Amino acid sequence: MRVRVFASALVLAWSGALLMAQAQKITTPEQLDKVMKQVQPAMQATNKALASGAYADVRKNLATVKENVFLSQSFWIEHKKDDAVKMNKETLAKIEAVEKLVASDTVDAAAAATALKEVGASCRACHKQYRETDAENNYILKPGTIGG
Repeated sequence: MRVRVFASALVLAWSGALLMAQAQKITTPEQLDKVMKQVQPAMQATNKALASGAYADVRKNLATVKENVFLSQSFWIEHKKDDAVKMNKETLAKIEAVEKLVASDTVDAAAAATALKEVGASCRACHKQYRETDAENNYILKPGTIGG
C-alpha cells in the first residue's frame, strides 16, 4: 500500500514537472548550459545517495536529472540535431530504468548501480559529441555545434 501511495505521488509530481517543462522551451546555448549545469550536481548526489542506500534521496536527485535532461531536449529539436535528440531519449529511458529499480522499499542496489552507470555512459556519449570543457574545466557547447 505504501509503495502505491508513493508511486502515485511520484507520478503526480512528475506530471506536474512535465507540464512545467513543456512550458519552458530551451533554445539558446545559454539556456542549455543553465539546465545542464543542474544535472552534474544532481547526478553526483544520486551516486552518493545510492552508495549509502538513501533511496529517497536517489529518487529526489534522479528526478532533477531527469527533468533537466528532458528540458534540454527542446534545444536539440530546435536546432535539428536528430542524433542528439535520440541520445537524449535514450538517456531518459535509462533514467526511467533506474527510477523503476529504486521505486520500491526493497531495492537491488547492485542492479541500480549498474543501471546508473548506464545513465552516466549515455550522458558521456552526448558530451563526447556536443560538449567540451573551457579553460576553467566547465562544460560548454562545442563551438560550431549549431548554426549562427
